Amino acid sequence: MALFFRPYPTTAYRIPGTDRTVSATDITRRFSVSNFMNNNKVSFDEYFVQDGDRPDTVAYEYYGDVTLDWLVLLTNEIHDPYFEWHMSDEKFDSYITQKYGSLSYAYQTNHHYEWITQQQQIIVESGIQRILPEKTLIVDYTTYATLPAGSRRSISIYDYEKNKNEDNRHIYLIDLNYTYLIREQHPYIFDEGVTIR
Repeated sequence: MALFFRPYPTTAYRIPGTDRTVSATDITRRFSVSNFMNNNKVSFDEYFVQDGDRPDTVAYEYYGDVTLDWLVLLTNEIHDPYFEWHMSDEKFDSYITQKYGSLSYAYQTNHHYEWITQQQQIIVESGIQRILPEKTLIVDYTTYATLPAGSRRSISIYDYEKNKNEDNRHIYLIDLNYTYLIREQHPYIFDEGVTIR
């Protein structure tokens, strides 16, 4: 993670109450992936984050360069690498305990109710198998209570947070063949970035 802010530009920052000015990373600017993709025909590879993977280890494994950890994160619009990156089970449980007070509270407290409007189905047409995904709607407790047992689901805080964390496993990586182009544009990449206000 130490290299994450390396490509960010710096700005002069005056320390309040003093005449001292320091050079600080300008976190209000970031590489705009959409600008890069609009200017270049880019393809992506899917990647599933494994327990123990970090942005720098994924960058090394895929690109052969740990300094491209920022590319792994920003390609996936991850701006908070501590909470938007997949957490290991141990780190996740620690996060839940810190956020909600205890694991038992998160297990026992309802986050929301769901109405299962369509069960997952497997359909075979002309020898081709398709999977129709389950569809759900979030409903209030009154609606939930009127639904048949097989058409409703109560989601605990723990399950809600766990599902979000599991969704963070699925990321995309800009195809390895574009690394040269990215390296070539790297010194100027933030000139076309976006400013967060």
